[in-house]
Order: sequence, then structure tokens, then C-alpha cells
Amino acid sequence: MSIHRYTVVIGVAGILFFCLGATHSHAQAPPEDAAKIQPEAVPDLVTDESDDAAARALRSLYVPGGLTSTQAVTQVVATSPDMDRTRTLLLDAQGGAMQAMSGLVPRLELLGRYSRLSPVESLFPISLTQQFASDATVMYSFTDSLAEALPAYRAAKKNKVAARYQMQAERNDVALAARQAYYEFARAEAGLGVANFALEAAESQRKETAALVQAGSAARVDLLRVEAQQEAARVAVERARLGLQVTTRSLQALMHTDQLPTLGEDLSRPVADISADSEEELKKRAFRDRPDLLALRTYVEASKYQLRSAIGGRLPDMLIRGSAQYSNPNVRVFPQEDGFESTWEAGAVIRWSPNDTTRAQGRAKQLQAELDRVNADVIALQDRVRVEVAEGYHGMHAARSAMASARLGLEAAREGYRVTRDQLQAGVVNTTTLLQAQAELIRAQVDVVDSAIGLRVASAQLRRAIGEMP
Repeated sequence: MSIHRYTVVIGVAGILFFCLGATHSHAQAPPEDAAKIQPEAVPDLVTDESDDAAARALRSLYVPGGLTSTQAVTQVVATSPDMDRTRTLLLDAQGGAMQAMSGLVPRLELLGRYSRLSPVESLFPISLTQQFASDATVMYSFTDSLAEALPAYRAAKKNKVAARYQMQAERNDVALAARQAYYEFARAEAGLGVANFALEAAESQRKETAALVQAGSAARVDLLRVEAQQEAARVAVERARLGLQVTTRSLQALMHTDQLPTLGEDLSRPVADISADSEEELKKRAFRDRPDLLALRTYVEASKYQLRSAIGGRLPDMLIRGSAQYSNPNVRVFPQEDGFESTWEAGAVIRWSPNDTTRAQGRAKQLQAELDRVNADVIALQDRVRVEVAEGYHGMHAARSAMASARLGLEAAREGYRVTRDQLQAGVVNTTTLLQAQAELIRAQVDVVDSAIGLRVASAQLRRAIGEMP
């Protein structure tokens, strides 16, 4: 365990022992090392008597200058391969726009050639056996430009917009995954602290029970129960340590770093920026602002333009062309002479091929099917957004209620544990009752941590559901 985590564990144990009244005459005093580390790890935590035990316990996990969830999100977004993959959509759309744009302008062809000619018999004494030529041709197709290239260019422009929306949507997804990984790490960090507190309490209780057994005030079976509880606490510590290692590696993998994170977010602070809008208002915001929904709607518009471009390919091709040639000899000059001559030509062409029409018709059917699929995807995503908003909205209310309940539960469990200890010392109850009270206290501590983290995760899920940027 790192020095920081050992400090956090002792801090949690020290604070909760303080809250539980661990200074009773029969209770074991905190270890000397814990007394030295606690003030440095959790400065001025206990001096604020307006805080409840839950706030003090949560704040004990906070490390000034440590990693916050916002910093984790920034690092994960900056290094995420999913973001890099999504950025390629924009590059692909830009390439499609350039290709479509080339069809909107006249086509220019430049040609230079050299030919070896066979000698021929003629009435003229000159028979040239080689030719040097250069050609320049300009051709403009009205069908390709207006019926195919123009809709394709508009589709490519829409694809660029959709790609930007998709990048925003991917950023939101990556940010949510980063926050969830961070808070799972925080949950594991706190869980290890609670497990170590339970072990410390079990060890203290074993020593007290052993003394009572030696004095004849308790049965040996009570000591066996406490020792079993102590072993169970050791197992819980090992499991919590394993869970912390797993969540730490998960967070490191997302952040692409080998640096060990520390919990730099005060979980006792209230969650800010919680929307007060109704579920219906949040749903409207989501339908208006969700980038993945906006991306799909834009893809629908792009698919419609692509379909128009394919339909345009069924039409006869009407084009005009002009060319100029500068060659030696020039085949249009008669009789042929050994010298460069320039000529030009201009004309209009109408051409049609049933093969091209059939191919365009098949392409149009494919694009119509793609358009239908995208429309279906929009409806499915709207249904999913509606569910996600409802889950986020009601999840927030449930998380806030759970937080308030957990705080009250910890206060009740703390007082119940204190009263049970007093009753045990007075001989009113046995060790089993005290162990039950201790188990309730540990569950209350876990509930406080879970509710604090659950509230933050619910807030992140709701913000993602309505399309807010992280």
C-alpha cells in the first residue's frame, strides 16, 4: 500500500473512532503511528462541529492537489483512441466534399505525346515518320455537374456537419466513461478505508474481549466470535485492496499513464449544476441538443442528397467540349509539312448508355435502403434518449434521497454502536450484539460512500443524457 493510501486509511479510522467515542476507558487507544499521521492527513476536519460524521469521513479521503474527476476527463479525452477514430469521420467527409467539388467545374485535360509513324507512299515527296503533339481539352457535363455532382457536394457538406456532431457525441461518451472510472476508483479507495477501519475495530474488540475472558466476565465463545469477525475483516481488507488495484489500473489505462492517482475531489461537497427542470423539459432539451441525435438527423439529410445524385445518373449525359492542338505534323494540315501547326475544335455531345442507367438505378435503390435505415435509427435513438433522460432524472432524485438517508443512517449506526458498547461494558448485552452493531455501522459507512459517489455518477449520466458537454 502507498504512503498516501496508508495515511488515508489511518485518517478514516481515526476520524470514525473519534466519532464513535473510542476514548472510553475500556476501548483501546489508537495506535501511536495513527495519532502521528492523522492530523497531517486530515487537517481541521474534526474542529468543524457543524459537519456530521458522514461529511468528516468523506472529507478524510480528500488529498489536496490530487486528481479530480474533471482532470481525469480532460486527460482521457485527450488520449482516447475512440476520439482519434471519430476524428477520421471528419477527414473522410472533407475528402468526399473535395471529390464532389471536382465535378462542379469544367474538366481540363492536358496531353503531350510523341509518335513514331510508318512511312507511306504518296504523290508528295515528303513522308514524315514521327510526330510531336500537345493537346488541351476543356469539357463540361451538365448532367454530371447539376444532376450528380451538386447533390453529392451538398451531401458531403452535410456529412462534415454530422461528423462534428459525432465527435461531440463521442466526447460525451468518453467523458462519462472517464467519470465512472474515476468514481469507481474513489469508491474502491473509500471501501479500503472502511475495510481497514473494520479490521482495526475488530482487533480492538478482540483485545477487549480477551481481557474480559481472562477476568471471567465473558465466555470463551465470545472471544471465538470476535476472532472469526477479525479474520473476516482481514479477508474484506484483501478484497478491498484487490478492488482498488483493479479500479486504479482501469483509470490508468483510460488516462494512458502509469502515475498512481490520488483522490483530489472532496466527496463531502454538494454536487453543483443539478438541473431543476422537469422530466419533460429535460427530454425537450435532449431532443434539441443531443449531438448523437443531431448527427443522425444530419446524416438523413446527407442521404437524401446522395439519393438525388444517384437518380441524376440515370439521365442522358449532355456536355460541351473544346480542344486545341499544336503538333508537328498536324494531321489536319494538307499537305503535311515538317513544322508545328495549331488547330482547334468545339462541339456539343449527347450520350446515353443503358448500362449507366441500370447501374444508377441500382445505386439509387441501395441509397434508398440506407436512408430508410438511418430514419429508423433516428426513431430508435429518440426512444433511447427518452429512456436515458427518465433514468437520469429519476436516478438523480433517488441518489439525493439515498444521500440524505445514508447520512442519517450513519448517525444512527454511530449512536447505536456507542450505546451497545456501553451496554456491553455494563453487562447488559453480549459480544454478539456488539458485533451486529459494528456490522451495521460498517454498512452505514459504505452507504455514505456509495450515495456520495452515486449522486455524482447520476449527475454525470443526466448531463450526458440531455447532451451537455463535459
